[in-house]
Amino acid sequence: MLRSIGTMARAVLAASLLAVAAVPAQAQRQPQALTGLSQKDRQIGAQANKQIVAEFGGAVDGPLADYVRVVGTKIGMASVPGSTAGDWKVTVLNSPVPNAMATPGGYIYITRGLLAMINNEAELASVLGHEAGHVAARHSDKRQGRAVIGALGSVAAAVLLGGQAAEAVNYGAGAWVAGFSRSQESQADTLGMRYAILTGYDPRAAASMLEALDRVAAVEGRDSMERGGVASVFSTHPVTAERVQRVARQAAQTGVGGALNREAYLAAIDGMRFGDSPDQGIISGSSFRHASLGLAFDAPQGFQLQNSPQAVGGRAQDGSQFIFTGVKVQPGQSLQSVAQQVWQQTAGQVPQASYSERRINNFDAGLSEARLSSRQGMMDVGVHVFRVSPQDVYVIRTIAPAGRGAQFQSLISSFRRMSVQEAQAASQGRRIDVITVRPGDSADSLARRMSPPYNRVQSFLALNGIANRPLQPGEQLKIIVN
Repeated sequence: MLRSIGTMARAVLAASLLAVAAVPAQAQRQPQALTGLSQKDRQIGAQANKQIVAEFGGAVDGPLADYVRVVGTKIGMASVPGSTAGDWKVTVLNSPVPNAMATPGGYIYITRGLLAMINNEAELASVLGHEAGHVAARHSDKRQGRAVIGALGSVAAAVLLGGQAAEAVNYGAGAWVAGFSRSQESQADTLGMRYAILTGYDPRAAASMLEALDRVAAVEGRDSMERGGVASVFSTHPVTAERVQRVARQAAQTGVGGALNREAYLAAIDGMRFGDSPDQGIISGSSFRHASLGLAFDAPQGFQLQNSPQAVGGRAQDGSQFIFTGVKVQPGQSLQSVAQQVWQQTAGQVPQASYSERRINNFDAGLSEARLSSRQGMMDVGVHVFRVSPQDVYVIRTIAPAGRGAQFQSLISSFRRMSVQEAQAASQGRRIDVITVRPGDSADSLARRMSPPYNRVQSFLALNGIANRPLQPGEQLKIIVN
């Protein structure tokens, strides 16, 4: 439980708030404080809420969601004078993609992918405070440019059409998950720190939170985070060394500390799902397994896969991409008709494409390919349709620079029903397990208990923010297990 701020501490707090305000020029002009939440803002937030929750895999319920809601509500009330606890709707999104966001009307969101990277309650408060700062400063009213999130199918269409279909990305949840300017990010950092101090948290957690975001790639075994497709915190809230240093300086200038509540936070996330949720399919390396659908495929080597509730996408260094989705069909509709329907939806036309039908792993498949012109040059484009049952049809759309389309043959040939053993493994998924370090434990020994297939020591250290120090017996740390 947070400590209340006593009378003797109010002078120190006032001084610390003045220190927080003493920031670089782009952040010195603070917004006029909101008073309460307007009916218009509530309506806007409610409308966006359904779209955001659907886009990010639904809402997480239970004790973890309750815990985050308590922290977020305190932060929200600090950000908007006159608001009450009932004005705030704080949601944990069932998405493995690290992100957080807020909309007018008291709606704050954080994904479990971002919760996995956080190491104490003060870091959680800094993230939620940053998002509340965007709302308090009405950055969503002022920002320019396109939204960066949308159905992965819209991303594929944008590649094909050179931008025409990308307009779809600007609607729905995407209207609220756009990138902010550098000055807006700086202002939100400052405001978030102010709200954290008001609610009794250590302002230094803002810098350690940004450092945690910079370690996501190491935890996931990637050289760099994927910035395309489903929006991540990196595309909407870019992290730079200068930003981390600036936030650390601001925290030091406050001259105050505060609560970290590390044990309470780790207890709340103990057992939380990590990575893809089994009901949305599991990505492991270049493979995708969906237990409830009973389907699997393997991408060509070198492709990075990304999952969302609507689709699975893969991307290679040369710009080649594929998108896997379900498609609505009419009773008795032929596969060729389905392929034409997908071409029309994706490219706005049915091009002169080759078409053939054959059996692939006991599925009827319709395979269609064409070479089309795009802003990226000539592209080999494919629409590959599979009938899994009379009413269930799936499509794999492929895009590659001209002459590179053949690399997808292994992907198409790998589409299949899972074995019993594969289905059992895909139904388990992974989770966060909080452990206590015992005498004799080391990073190497604890990392051996990790389930990821990549560098487990690197993942363990990055997950816990450990660098160049021995483990301390009795401290609590996170590992990822099946």
